[in-house]
Amino acid sequence: MKVSVIVSNYNYARYLPIAINSVLAQTYPNFEIILVDDGSKDNSREVIAQLQQLAPDKIKPIYQPNQGQGAAFNTGFAAASGDIIAFLDADDVWQPQKLQRIVEQFCSCPQVIGVMHLLKNIDGNGNPVNAASTVGRLLDEDLAKVILQTGNAWCFPPTSGLAYRRSVLEKVFPIDCSKWRLCADGCLIYCTAFLGKVKTLNEVLGSYRIHGANHYMKYSDNPDEDEIEALTGIEMTNRYINEFLEQINYPDRVNLSRNLQYRRTNYYRRGKWDLKEIIAISKLILGWRFYSSWEKVYYLARFWMKNIKLLTRPRVNINETAT
Repeated sequence: MKVSVIVSNYNYARYLPIAINSVLAQTYPNFEIILVDDGSKDNSREVIAQLQQLAPDKIKPIYQPNQGQGAAFNTGFAAASGDIIAFLDADDVWQPQKLQRIVEQFCSCPQVIGVMHLLKNIDGNGNPVNAASTVGRLLDEDLAKVILQTGNAWCFPPTSGLAYRRSVLEKVFPIDCSKWRLCADGCLIYCTAFLGKVKTLNEVLGSYRIHGANHYMKYSDNPDEDEIEALTGIEMTNRYINEFLEQINYPDRVNLSRNLQYRRTNYYRRGKWDLKEIIAISKLILGWRFYSSWEKVYYLARFWMKNIKLLTRPRVNINETAT
Protein backbone atom coordinates (compact mmCIF):
# COMPACT_ATOMS: atom_id res chain seq x y z
CA MET A 1 0.00 0.00 0.00
CA LYS A 2 1.61 3.21 -1.19
CA VAL A 3 1.31 6.44 0.82
CA SER A 4 1.49 9.88 -0.77
CA VAL A 5 2.61 12.52 1.71
CA ILE A 6 1.39 15.98 0.73
CA VAL A 7 3.45 18.81 2.21
CA SER A 8 2.29 22.38 1.52
CA ASN A 9 4.92 25.02 2.17
CA TYR A 10 4.83 28.78 2.34
CA ASN A 11 7.90 30.58 3.72
CA TYR A 12 8.84 27.74 6.09
CA ALA A 13 12.35 27.14 4.73
CA ARG A 14 13.77 27.08 8.26
CA TYR A 15 11.52 24.16 9.26
CA LEU A 16 11.36 22.21 5.98
CA PRO A 17 14.50 20.06 6.50
CA ILE A 18 13.22 18.76 9.84
CA ALA A 19 9.75 18.06 8.44
CA ILE A 20 10.96 16.30 5.29
CA ASN A 21 13.65 14.31 7.10
CA SER A 22 11.01 13.07 9.54
CA VAL A 23 9.25 11.53 6.54
CA LEU A 24 12.42 10.10 5.04
CA ALA A 25 13.14 8.46 8.40
CA GLN A 26 9.85 6.52 8.42
CA THR A 27 10.01 2.80 9.18
CA TYR A 28 7.40 2.24 6.46
CA PRO A 29 9.25 2.50 3.12
CA ASN A 30 6.53 2.67 0.46
CA PHE A 31 5.82 6.39 0.22
CA GLU A 32 6.31 9.45 -1.95
CA ILE A 33 6.54 13.11 -0.89
CA ILE A 34 4.60 15.66 -2.93
CA LEU A 35 6.14 18.94 -1.80
CA VAL A 36 4.07 21.90 -2.99
CA ASP A 37 5.69 25.30 -2.56
CA ASP A 38 2.92 27.89 -2.62
CA GLY A 39 4.87 30.90 -3.89
CA SER A 40 7.31 31.21 -0.98
CA LYS A 41 9.33 34.42 -0.78
CA ASP A 42 12.09 33.07 1.47
CA ASN A 43 14.83 30.61 0.41
CA SER A 44 12.45 27.64 0.24
CA ARG A 45 13.37 26.82 -3.37
CA GLU A 46 17.02 26.46 -2.43
CA VAL A 47 16.18 24.29 0.57
CA ILE A 48 13.82 22.12 -1.48
CA ALA A 49 16.49 21.60 -4.16
CA GLN A 50 18.95 20.45 -1.49
CA LEU A 51 16.39 18.09 0.03
CA GLN A 52 15.53 16.56 -3.33
CA GLN A 53 19.18 15.68 -3.86
CA LEU A 54 18.99 13.56 -0.71
CA ALA A 55 16.11 11.46 -2.04
CA PRO A 56 15.33 12.23 -5.71
CA ASP A 57 13.25 9.07 -6.01
CA LYS A 58 11.05 10.07 -3.06
CA ILE A 59 10.59 13.84 -3.27
CA LYS A 60 8.54 15.45 -6.04
CA PRO A 61 8.64 19.28 -5.76
CA ILE A 62 5.94 21.44 -7.34
CA TYR A 63 6.11 25.22 -7.48
CA GLN A 64 3.09 27.45 -7.93
CA PRO A 65 2.15 31.11 -7.37
CA ASN A 66 0.80 31.86 -3.91
CA GLN A 67 -2.84 30.77 -3.74
CA GLY A 68 -3.26 29.47 -0.22
CA GLN A 69 -3.33 26.12 1.54
CA GLY A 70 -6.45 24.86 -0.22
CA ALA A 71 -4.90 25.36 -3.65
CA ALA A 72 -1.70 23.66 -2.49
CA PHE A 73 -3.74 20.68 -1.31
CA ASN A 74 -5.50 20.54 -4.69
CA THR A 75 -2.17 20.57 -6.52
CA GLY A 76 -0.67 17.95 -4.25
CA PHE A 77 -3.65 15.64 -4.52
CA ALA A 78 -3.70 15.87 -8.32
CA ALA A 79 -0.03 14.81 -8.42
CA ALA A 80 -0.30 12.04 -5.81
CA SER A 81 -0.34 8.38 -6.83
CA GLY A 82 -0.69 6.64 -3.46
CA ASP A 83 -3.56 4.56 -2.14
CA ILE A 84 -3.37 6.55 1.10
CA ILE A 85 -2.97 10.33 1.29
CA ALA A 86 -1.29 11.71 4.42
CA PHE A 87 -0.84 15.41 5.11
CA LEU A 88 2.07 17.14 6.82
CA ASP A 89 2.46 20.85 7.53
CA ALA A 90 5.91 22.10 6.55
CA ASP A 91 6.65 23.26 10.10
CA ASP A 92 5.58 20.04 11.85
CA VAL A 93 7.35 16.73 12.52
CA TRP A 94 6.39 13.05 12.42
CA GLN A 95 7.66 10.25 14.60
CA PRO A 96 9.38 7.41 12.68
CA GLN A 97 6.56 4.89 13.15
CA LYS A 98 3.76 7.22 12.03
CA LEU A 99 3.19 5.81 8.54
CA GLN A 100 3.58 2.22 9.73
CA ARG A 101 0.88 2.70 12.35
CA ILE A 102 -1.66 4.33 10.05
CA VAL A 103 -1.11 1.78 7.27
CA GLU A 104 -1.72 -0.98 9.81
CA GLN A 105 -5.07 0.59 10.63
CA PHE A 106 -6.12 0.91 7.01
CA CYS A 107 -5.11 -2.69 6.28
CA SER A 108 -6.78 -4.20 9.34
CA CYS A 109 -9.99 -2.15 9.07
CA PRO A 110 -11.25 -2.05 5.44
CA GLN A 111 -14.31 -0.05 6.51
CA VAL A 112 -12.17 2.81 7.89
CA ILE A 113 -11.79 5.64 5.37
CA GLY A 114 -9.53 7.87 7.46
CA VAL A 115 -7.09 7.74 10.38
CA MET A 116 -6.26 10.59 12.73
CA HIS A 117 -3.80 10.66 15.61
CA LEU A 118 -2.69 12.93 18.44
CA LEU A 119 0.16 15.43 18.25
CA LYS A 120 2.31 16.93 20.98
CA ASN A 121 3.00 20.66 21.05
CA ILE A 122 6.54 21.94 20.46
CA ASP A 123 7.97 25.42 20.11
CA GLY A 124 10.06 26.88 17.30
CA ASN A 125 13.17 25.13 18.63
CA GLY A 126 11.50 21.75 19.04
CA ASN A 127 11.09 21.99 22.81
CA PRO A 128 7.89 20.61 24.39
CA VAL A 129 5.10 23.09 25.06
CA ASN A 130 2.37 22.02 27.45
CA ALA A 131 3.92 18.57 27.49
CA ALA A 132 0.97 17.14 29.40
CA SER A 133 -1.47 17.90 26.58
CA THR A 134 -1.79 16.93 22.95
CA VAL A 135 -3.50 18.46 19.98
CA GLY A 136 -6.75 16.66 19.27
CA ARG A 137 -8.86 14.21 21.26
CA LEU A 138 -9.83 10.57 21.08
CA LEU A 139 -13.14 10.60 19.19
CA ASP A 140 -15.82 8.18 18.10
CA GLU A 141 -15.35 6.62 14.67
CA ASP A 142 -18.71 8.14 13.76
CA LEU A 143 -17.44 11.70 13.36
CA ALA A 144 -20.55 12.65 11.42
CA LYS A 145 -22.56 12.16 14.59
CA VAL A 146 -20.10 14.29 16.57
CA ILE A 147 -20.26 17.11 14.02
CA LEU A 148 -24.05 17.07 13.89
CA GLN A 149 -24.32 17.04 17.70
CA THR A 150 -21.90 19.93 18.18
CA GLY A 151 -22.71 22.12 15.18
CA ASN A 152 -19.26 21.61 13.59
CA ALA A 153 -17.34 22.52 16.75
CA TRP A 154 -13.60 22.13 16.21
CA CYS A 155 -11.88 19.51 18.35
CA PHE A 156 -9.78 17.54 15.88
CA PRO A 157 -6.08 17.04 15.13
CA PRO A 158 -4.78 19.52 12.54
CA THR A 159 -3.22 18.76 9.16
CA SER A 160 -0.23 16.69 10.29
CA GLY A 161 -2.46 14.17 12.07
CA LEU A 162 -4.68 13.36 9.07
CA ALA A 163 -4.62 10.53 6.52
CA TYR A 164 -7.34 9.22 4.19
CA ARG A 165 -7.95 6.68 1.48
CA ARG A 166 -7.48 8.24 -1.94
CA SER A 167 -10.80 6.82 -3.14
CA VAL A 168 -12.62 8.85 -0.47
CA LEU A 169 -10.76 12.10 -1.09
CA GLU A 170 -11.72 11.89 -4.77
CA LYS A 171 -15.24 12.79 -3.57
CA VAL A 172 -13.93 15.88 -1.75
CA PHE A 173 -11.30 17.26 -4.13
CA PRO A 174 -10.87 19.72 -5.63
CA ILE A 175 -11.79 21.92 -2.68
CA ASP A 176 -12.82 25.55 -3.07
CA CYS A 177 -9.46 27.27 -2.65
CA SER A 178 -11.02 30.74 -2.43
CA LYS A 179 -12.84 29.70 0.75
CA TRP A 180 -10.04 27.54 2.13
CA ARG A 181 -6.94 29.67 1.71
CA LEU A 182 -6.23 28.81 5.36
CA CYS A 183 -7.34 25.95 7.63
CA ALA A 184 -8.04 23.67 4.66
CA ASP A 185 -7.65 20.70 7.01
CA GLY A 186 -11.09 21.66 8.34
CA CYS A 187 -12.58 21.05 4.91
CA LEU A 188 -11.03 17.57 4.82
CA ILE A 189 -12.14 16.64 8.33
CA TYR A 190 -15.72 17.84 8.04
CA CYS A 191 -16.42 16.48 4.56
CA THR A 192 -14.83 13.05 4.96
CA ALA A 193 -16.67 12.51 8.25
CA PHE A 194 -19.88 12.01 6.27
CA LEU A 195 -18.33 9.51 3.86
CA GLY A 196 -17.39 6.73 6.31
CA LYS A 197 -15.73 5.79 9.57
CA VAL A 198 -12.67 7.75 10.71
CA LYS A 199 -10.50 6.22 13.41
CA THR A 200 -8.61 8.33 15.95
CA LEU A 201 -5.52 6.63 17.38
CA ASN A 202 -4.81 7.32 21.04
CA GLU A 203 -1.15 7.75 20.16
CA VAL A 204 1.15 10.74 19.75
CA LEU A 205 2.69 10.17 16.32
CA GLY A 206 3.94 13.66 15.58
CA SER A 207 4.62 17.16 16.82
CA TYR A 208 2.66 20.33 16.16
CA ARG A 209 4.93 23.35 16.13
CA ILE A 210 3.78 26.59 17.81
CA HIS A 211 6.20 29.35 16.89
CA GLY A 212 4.27 32.59 16.73
CA ALA A 213 4.30 32.69 12.92
CA ASN A 214 1.78 29.93 12.19
CA HIS A 215 -0.06 30.97 9.06
CA TYR A 216 -3.52 30.53 10.52
CA MET A 217 -2.73 32.77 13.52
CA LYS A 218 -3.41 36.14 11.97
CA TYR A 219 -4.65 38.23 14.85
CA SER A 220 -5.19 41.96 14.54
CA ASP A 221 -4.78 44.59 17.22
CA ASN A 222 -8.55 44.68 17.57
CA PRO A 223 -10.01 41.72 19.53
CA ASP A 224 -13.48 42.63 18.30
CA GLU A 225 -12.37 42.21 14.68
CA ASP A 226 -10.75 38.87 15.52
CA GLU A 227 -13.98 37.71 17.13
CA ILE A 228 -16.04 38.71 14.12
CA GLU A 229 -13.59 36.97 11.80
CA ALA A 230 -13.81 33.78 13.89
CA LEU A 231 -17.61 33.82 13.76
CA THR A 232 -17.54 34.49 10.02
CA GLY A 233 -15.21 31.51 9.57
CA ILE A 234 -17.57 29.24 11.48
CA GLU A 235 -20.50 30.42 9.37
CA MET A 236 -18.57 29.86 6.12
CA THR A 237 -17.55 26.38 7.24
CA ASN A 238 -21.11 25.52 8.13
CA ARG A 239 -22.42 26.64 4.73
CA TYR A 240 -19.69 24.66 2.99
CA ILE A 241 -20.48 21.49 4.95
CA ASN A 242 -24.20 21.72 4.29
CA GLU A 243 -23.61 22.36 0.57
CA PHE A 244 -21.42 19.25 0.50
CA LEU A 245 -24.09 17.24 2.34
CA GLU A 246 -26.61 18.33 -0.27
CA GLN A 247 -24.28 17.22 -3.06
CA ILE A 248 -23.87 13.74 -1.59
CA ASN A 249 -27.60 13.49 -0.71
CA TYR A 250 -26.94 13.17 3.01
CA PRO A 251 -30.24 13.36 4.94
CA ASP A 252 -29.13 15.68 7.77
CA ARG A 253 -27.71 19.21 7.97
CA VAL A 254 -25.38 20.83 10.50
CA ASN A 255 -27.11 23.40 12.73
CA LEU A 256 -25.04 26.21 14.25
CA SER A 257 -27.48 26.53 17.16
CA ARG A 258 -25.72 23.44 18.57
CA ASN A 259 -22.27 25.06 18.38
CA LEU A 260 -21.44 26.23 21.90
CA GLN A 261 -18.63 28.60 20.93
CA TYR A 262 -20.68 30.24 18.20
CA ARG A 263 -23.86 30.62 20.23
CA ARG A 264 -22.15 31.79 23.43
CA THR A 265 -19.97 34.32 21.60
CA ASN A 266 -22.93 35.77 19.74
CA TYR A 267 -24.82 36.08 23.02
CA TYR A 268 -21.95 37.95 24.66
CA ARG A 269 -21.69 40.24 21.66
CA ARG A 270 -25.35 41.21 21.91
CA GLY A 271 -24.74 42.25 25.52
CA LYS A 272 -28.39 41.89 26.57
CA TRP A 273 -29.82 39.67 29.30
CA ASP A 274 -31.93 36.92 27.71
CA LEU A 275 -33.14 34.23 30.10
CA LYS A 276 -34.32 31.90 27.34
CA GLU A 277 -30.91 32.03 25.64
CA ILE A 278 -29.10 31.69 28.98
CA ILE A 279 -30.96 28.46 29.71
CA ALA A 280 -30.32 27.12 26.21
CA ILE A 281 -26.58 27.86 26.43
CA SER A 282 -26.41 26.39 29.95
CA LYS A 283 -27.87 23.15 28.58
CA LEU A 284 -25.26 23.15 25.83
CA ILE A 285 -22.47 23.56 28.39
CA LEU A 286 -23.79 20.72 30.58
CA GLY A 287 -24.09 18.41 27.58
CA TRP A 288 -20.88 19.46 25.83
CA ARG A 289 -19.03 16.27 24.93
CA PHE A 290 -15.63 17.98 24.78
CA TYR A 291 -15.78 19.13 28.43
CA SER A 292 -14.91 16.95 31.40
CA SER A 293 -17.28 16.96 34.37
CA TRP A 294 -15.30 19.60 36.25
CA GLU A 295 -14.95 21.71 33.09
CA LYS A 296 -18.73 21.69 32.69
CA VAL A 297 -19.14 22.99 36.24
CA TYR A 298 -16.40 25.59 35.75
CA TYR A 299 -17.68 26.96 32.44
CA LEU A 300 -21.29 26.94 33.61
CA ALA A 301 -20.33 28.92 36.72
CA ARG A 302 -18.29 31.37 34.66
CA PHE A 303 -21.14 31.80 32.20
CA TRP A 304 -23.63 32.61 34.99
CA MET A 305 -21.21 35.00 36.67
CA LYS A 306 -20.89 36.94 33.43
CA ASN A 307 -24.66 37.03 33.13
CA ILE A 308 -25.04 38.34 36.67
CA LYS A 309 -22.60 41.12 35.85
CA LEU A 310 -24.56 41.81 32.69
CA LEU A 311 -27.82 42.01 34.64
CA THR A 312 -26.40 44.30 37.33
CA ARG A 313 -24.49 46.54 34.93
CA PRO A 314 -25.66 50.16 35.21
CA ARG A 315 -27.73 51.21 32.26
CA VAL A 316 -26.81 54.43 30.50
CA ASN A 317 -29.59 56.92 29.95
CA ILE A 318 -29.46 57.81 26.28
CA ASN A 319 -30.97 61.26 26.95
CA GLU A 320 -28.27 62.01 29.51
CA THR A 321 -25.43 61.03 27.17
CA ALA A 322 -26.88 63.20 24.46
CA THR A 323 -26.76 66.38 26.58
